[in-house]
Amino acid sequence: MSDAKDFQANKRPDAVVSDEPFLERWSRRKRELDEADITGEDAEAAAVVPAVETPPAEPVLTDADMPPIESLDSESDYSPFMSPGVSEHLRTRALRKLFHLPAFNITDGLNDYDEDFTGFTSLGDTVTHEMKRMLKRELEAADRAADEPTTAASDAAPKEASVDTDEQPRDENDDSEETV
Repeated sequence: MSDAKDFQANKRPDAVVSDEPFLERWSRRKRELDEADITGEDAEAAAVVPAVETPPAEPVLTDADMPPIESLDSESDYSPFMSPGVSEHLRTRALRKLFHLPAFNITDGLNDYDEDFTGFTSLGDTVTHEMKRMLKRELEAADRAADEPTTAASDAAPKEASVDTDEQPRDENDDSEETV
């Protein structure tokens, strides 16, 4: 143990090694400095300083003391609406009026949803390559459908003949499934 104290003493020549813990020593030295500051001229100045006067309490404002909501604008004072005597409903209406003013409706343009996407410009006569390809496919499908009714009618007759007569026709409204 004495080796540790010797080491600490050698580390800082001006340090005094004691058994007092660091925080207690720091606290004691801090109190001594504070007491030394208070004695002398500071003690006389502290006695001369008058107590701070508290301002008289403002009267509590109520709903009857508030101006009409419709008369509020950007130059109005909204602080009376924060009085504890004002109803929550009136306070909310005043704040709603305040935050609907143009000064509070400025967007920063960084949000994806800030823009108005309901009014978009139409493509007009512009037809893209994909649109042309889709139109061509639709025309080809319509041509095939126009050619198929003649072949579909001839194909439908043999299919109807091959229907098994043992099966009963199902009712369209019958949602039950038969289990085998």
